[in-house]
Amino acid sequence: MGPTEPRVLGDQFALFISSVVDYAIFMLDPAGVIVTWNEGAQRIKGYRADEVIGRHFSIFYPAEDAKNRKPDWELEVAKRVGRYEEEGWRIRKDGTRFWASVVITALRDETGRLRGFGKVTRDLSERRAQEIQHNVEREREAMQLRAHAERMAELERTKSHFLNLASHELRGPLAVIRGYNSMLEDGTIAAEQIPAVARIVDAKLAQMDLLIEQMLETARLEDDTYELFRDTFDLRDVAQEQVDVFRALARDHSLVMAPDSGPLVVEGDRARIATVVANMLDNALKYSPGGGEILVTTGDRGANGFVSVRDEGLGISPRHLPLLFTRFGRLPTEQNVTIPGTGLGLFLCREIARRHGGDVEVESKPGVGSEFTLTVPLKSR
Repeated sequence: MGPTEPRVLGDQFALFISSVVDYAIFMLDPAGVIVTWNEGAQRIKGYRADEVIGRHFSIFYPAEDAKNRKPDWELEVAKRVGRYEEEGWRIRKDGTRFWASVVITALRDETGRLRGFGKVTRDLSERRAQEIQHNVEREREAMQLRAHAERMAELERTKSHFLNLASHELRGPLAVIRGYNSMLEDGTIAAEQIPAVARIVDAKLAQMDLLIEQMLETARLEDDTYELFRDTFDLRDVAQEQVDVFRALARDHSLVMAPDSGPLVVEGDRARIATVVANMLDNALKYSPGGGEILVTTGDRGANGFVSVRDEGLGISPRHLPLLFTRFGRLPTEQNVTIPGTGLGLFLCREIARRHGGDVEVESKPGVGSEFTLTVPLKSR
């Protein structure tokens, strides 16, 4: 190899480095001052050669890093171990940040003397954005899997509650019906007592029917197959019909319908609104075991029609109010333990009301009684 060939090869290599556009390749002196600049550096960092040569390379670092002398520390690491490598934020001329892969290599002559540093920077912003997007999608998938697992666990708990309800709440009325049926078969019930027995059996069948309907309605909500039928009707008529039904079942109670308040025309699922009123009346009867008056009032409050049911029963402690409208929520008191119920009635009442744009609210005092109120938007004239 002739004496001019190394110089030619060196010139060619320098030309190659200067023309690389995908990497910022430049040299620093031992103090970190920029001494060379290639096309890739200009493209990635935005500076022309005459704007950066002679300046300290800390201009490429976020202000906090420059203040903490991170650039000098990197040079010190490269000086001691031969190279420094990392990925991190760097700053372009226009002040924008980019995610960079950085390699700093210490350059020494044949005597071991430090002559400077070679620095290679690659813009990985696109790759990092893809990684972040991938991580976001992976986290979203993980959240969906967790939500699905929680949903399956909740469905399993719901199924368990349903089975317990079916075995516990149905057994009582079935035993009563079976007992009276047996007495009818062997003739131990006198003919004049049969109408009274029929009323008792009818009440127990209604209790079983309510339980089954509540379980079916809850299952529809769980499966998101709950559909409302739309019709136009008077809320007062629904309230009066339910009062007539429950008046026949009331023994120790006086069911009173307040005077007519005028038309309360609403639009919605008539049967399900009737279910809400029926549940409120059923609760009023059950939770006022000492009897007393049950007052049903209808009226309007601005744009809403309402039906309220007030009893003179056990009442509810303020600390127990949050349990009322939860699924399977039964009040943990000695008085309530002996009263049959599914813990689904008020949960369904509020769900039905809210799907109509209304609500179910309660006011109550222990030992004084409770008042439950259904509100439903009135139909615009």
